[in-house]
Amino acid sequence: MIGLILISHAHIASETKIAAEHILGPQPLFETVDIPDSDATQEQQKKFTALIQATDLGQGVLIMADVFGGTPCNMALESLAANKVEVISGFNMPAVIKALTLRCEDVDLELLVQECMIAGQQYICKGSDYYTSKKVENDA
Repeated sequence: MIGLILISHAHIASETKIAAEHILGPQPLFETVDIPDSDATQEQQKKFTALIQATDLGQGVLIMADVFGGTPCNMALESLAANKVEVISGFNMPAVIKALTLRCEDVDLELLVQECMIAGQQYICKGSDYYTSKKVENDA
């Protein structure tokens, strides 16, 4: 199983985990890191590195950061060279749910990343477009 870590500003990661586990139930190898300040400390980076190692059972770890270029994402990117990890920035609930459900199957880290990015983008939609098309179908 591929490990999954959400890392974010404030409490976005931990609250997303709560919501995901509300939908799917408790998940193994699923951790969060909340960065309360705009600057990460060396101690936070050490704890993050240890969490990556604890979450990797040999198939790697997917780290999902809230926004590219922010402190949490930069922390995650620093982990790329030293570990079997990949980083996706801009996570949302569909991407997290895809990661949690697909990582249990026989997939590698690269395929998991691709599928999560597709799911994250696919479920972003403009409500009025959806509503208008459904209304037209119902009126026909």
